[in-house]
Amino acid sequence: MNESRYRLLRPLAMGGMAELFLGVARGAQGFEKSVAIKRVLPHLASEPTIAQMFLAEARLATHLQHQNIASVYDVGTSPEGLFMVMELVDGWDLGVLLRHAHRRGQRFPPHLVAFIGSQALAGLIHAYRRQHNGRPVLTAHRDVSPSNILVSREGEVKVTDFGIARLEGVSMGTQPGTFKGKLPYAAPETLRGEPANASSDLFGLGIVLYELLAGRHPFGDGAGDPMAFALAITQQEPAPLTDVPAPFAAVLARAMAKTPEARFPRPEDMAEALARYLAQAGEPATSQSLATFIASLTPPLTLVERAQASESPEASGSQPDVVEPTVRRPSLSTRAANPPSFELQQENAEVPGGPALSMSGRLVLPTAEAPAAPVSARASNGAPQGQEFRCARCNAPLASAHAPCDRCARALAPGLSSLAEEISSVPTTQPTSRRSVLDMREDELELEERAPKQETAYEEPKARMQWGRPLAILATLLLLGGAAVVGYPYLRPLLTRFFFSVAPKQTLPLLVFQSFPEGATVAVNGEVIGTTPLVVDNTYATGQKVPFQVTLKGYKPRKGTFKGGEPVTVDLKLER
Repeated sequence: MNESRYRLLRPLAMGGMAELFLGVARGAQGFEKSVAIKRVLPHLASEPTIAQMFLAEARLATHLQHQNIASVYDVGTSPEGLFMVMELVDGWDLGVLLRHAHRRGQRFPPHLVAFIGSQALAGLIHAYRRQHNGRPVLTAHRDVSPSNILVSREGEVKVTDFGIARLEGVSMGTQPGTFKGKLPYAAPETLRGEPANASSDLFGLGIVLYELLAGRHPFGDGAGDPMAFALAITQQEPAPLTDVPAPFAAVLARAMAKTPEARFPRPEDMAEALARYLAQAGEPATSQSLATFIASLTPPLTLVERAQASESPEASGSQPDVVEPTVRRPSLSTRAANPPSFELQQENAEVPGGPALSMSGRLVLPTAEAPAAPVSARASNGAPQGQEFRCARCNAPLASAHAPCDRCARALAPGLSSLAEEISSVPTTQPTSRRSVLDMREDELELEERAPKQETAYEEPKARMQWGRPLAILATLLLLGGAAVVGYPYLRPLLTRFFFSVAPKQTLPLLVFQSFPEGATVAVNGEVIGTTPLVVDNTYATGQKVPFQVTLKGYKPRKGTFKGGEPVTVDLKLER
């Protein structure tokens, strides 16, 4: 593997011929894209037939670019063998979803099954129509089965695995009379050794859609003898579908007809029949509705999610050896901090015999003499008896250690002095020693009567011009009217669908045309309405005789009439 361009991350699955990996495609400037890498098993890499089939699939994939086909980006070789780089579809194959729904006792709704069939047919039709040098590159897929139809989490349907497809003009060692594919989804003619074609792919697709509807195979479970299972496919009729609309059941019955002549002449005809049924069903059949239904099933993990979960540290039970850098962060201490003190503290005491700075930054010069002070005051400030304080600027006596005097302080800093005078001029409330009411006796309590507060007369606001509200209503109506005019063409389909959904549904009588052989063209009132077997609504005038004509090339035309507005079944046997 070219390690400079592709890198394998982890295995996803393994088959009989190849193994699938989750990988990364790398490009310039750090570009990376998640891809699926399919690689031939090492012990088969040297087999010429295997290599030829692998290269044929890659060569075919280069011609197929469609939204309903899993894309192939590149193919190459490595020391381990051939590899193919494909689109990574994060989803499930229909086999996984079918088994999961069966365990939960749920069935796929008919309109979503028809949507899956139409999407798969769109991819197959693109492959059938693709040409190279004027010749079609694909004759048959030969392995249309649940495991080869993928559905992503977004509801995208993609056909994959063209590894054993029958290519036009290319022989890959398939001898005449041999069978390639999966037995439960093989057409009767391929089991008899006849070459596969698009009609045999329609047979397999019909079985896939039948399984999604019924939750079982139309010809049994195949748990017994494979030969008996093959005989059931070639000879028995499929079990009838219950709780499935008749038009859709008729489409599947024709797709699973025993002979190719009785099936749809072209894949486009089956796609048209499915589209006609979806138009009559009236249910939303989109990728979004399919994704919503799959999400309601709570499906298992996809291969990609399963691989990522198995590689995660939580799933493996071990943590990666990663050394975290040491980062210093502020931490909250569990130790109680010292509570702040709200008591008045004494100013900085002077050092005996030397100058000191007060809290205001003034220089204090102690003197040898001081007026007598109370014992409690001397004990509180720690000043020795007989100490006198004087101003450091004019040597004026001071009553305390705050120096210089007020006159010198105003001269040195007039701004600060004026601020101090303003603060000192604010009257302070001295605490008084009053008894608490909780300590008083009942007879000591007095009731204080207060004068009632004067009620404030309410003045109504002056009436303003009442133009604001009508103007706002008028502007809103104009805005809504303009939005309705502009958005009506876009809202009309939604309104029509809404009234159709809430209106009482009426059951119309069915008009059924059957012929032997099938595939005859049916015309009513001179207008072609389809080919047999045909099931439509009898919407013609009640009681009126309506003419019809059934024609098939090589057979005599049949004419007749039927009554409109009534259930009618026309069963004809055409003659040559």
